[in-house]
This record gives sequence, structure tokens and C-alpha cells, in this order.
Amino acid sequence: MLLGATPGGGATRYTMGMVKAMGVNAMVAQRKRVTVAEFMALPDDGNKHELVRGEVRVMPPSKGEHGFVETAITEAIGRYLYDRAIALGWEPRQGIGARNRLVGRVGGGELGLRFAVPDDPSMVRGADGVYVPPAQLAEVAWDGREYFPAVPALVIEVISASDRADQVNEKIQDYLIGGARRVWCVYPAQRRVHVHDAQAPTRVVSGADSLTDDDLLPGFALPLNLVFA
Repeated sequence: MLLGATPGGGATRYTMGMVKAMGVNAMVAQRKRVTVAEFMALPDDGNKHELVRGEVRVMPPSKGEHGFVETAITEAIGRYLYDRAIALGWEPRQGIGARNRLVGRVGGGELGLRFAVPDDPSMVRGADGVYVPPAQLAEVAWDGREYFPAVPALVIEVISASDRADQVNEKIQDYLIGGARRVWCVYPAQRRVHVHDAQAPTRVVSGADSLTDDDLLPGFALPLNLVFA
């Protein structure tokens, strides 16, 4: 899903200067704060974008193993949810909606999230992967057409070599302040995952370890050798 775009031929209305080096998640400096309505109305320029504190941030297509790693994790969570639902009595004939209400929902592909933090009441972020528990799904009013109006309990971000550390850290904090209970930051080049917790110190999963979360995903375990090629 496209998260907005800079307007062709009219970019100076919103920007100052040049987009930063190719391959970098660029921040476009604004003459004024862009509203969500303006952001939503921007035409398609082929890139994905986020709206952060009134700034439109360009996200060029990811390189390397990014998409494969993202898919490995979200598919593993999907298989776990299927098996858990079966164990709890769900049958496929009941449909995916019934399953989601029972065990929650997993998503990926730069899922658009709209949420508030103290210094930005209308932030729009794109998450590589998310898990929304059933209790959170029941609390959120969402018609499936707009950005998901909350930060899911679990957010997954695959970090590319071109990602700026300051913007990665900012994004992690925005998610946690916005309501995430856990943020998995996945580093394919280093073959490790940093698990950021809203209530506990960050832990690092690497080597022969497995990704787990006994609170959000009880019984789930994904060995890292099934994530990194």
C-alpha cells in the first residue's frame, strides 16, 4: 500500500533543498507542516512515504534480503496463528474473520499505521510487519480501507544498510510511545534481532537463538537460521 507521495511539479510547496543520497530514507524539510488530508491527496510517484511530525519522508524501494526476511517472519507467525486457532477449536470453514477474532492477525508489506504521540497527533508510519492480538482487534474501529488507527502490540522492522540510525531509533520510540508492547528490529547484515520492550531492557537475539514472545505469542519460536539465508 502506498503511503502518500510528493506531488509532481509542485514539490516546492512542501520541500526545501534536495532529497538526500540515493538509497537513504530521506527526510524532506518542510516549509509548513503537511496535514494528513494533504498527505492522503498526494499523487503516486512510485515511492512509499511516511508522515512524521508534519514532514513527508521518502522511502525508496528496499534492497537486498529485506523482503525475504520480512516474509520469513510474517509467514512463520501466520503458521503459528493457524495452528493455535485449530488447537482452540477453530475450523477453516468458519473463515479468516473468525480466526482473527480468536487468535489475532498478522500483516506486512509496509502496513500503514496512523497514530498519535505527544508531539504529533496524526503520525503515519509504514511497518514491515505487525501482529495485532484479538483483544486489540476488538477495541479498534477499522473498516479495512484506511490506515490502521493504532500501533499494533508487536511491530517488526527490517533494517537495511541504508537506513539512518537516528531515524530507526526515532521510529522505535514512536512505536513504543504510541502503544506497541514490543518492536522487533531485524538486522539481516548482522544476522540478529533487537527486541525493544515498552517495559523492559532491549535484548538481542542472535546465533542459534530463536525469536520468541511468551506474552504475545505463547509457544512461538522461530530459529534465526529460518530467517537469515
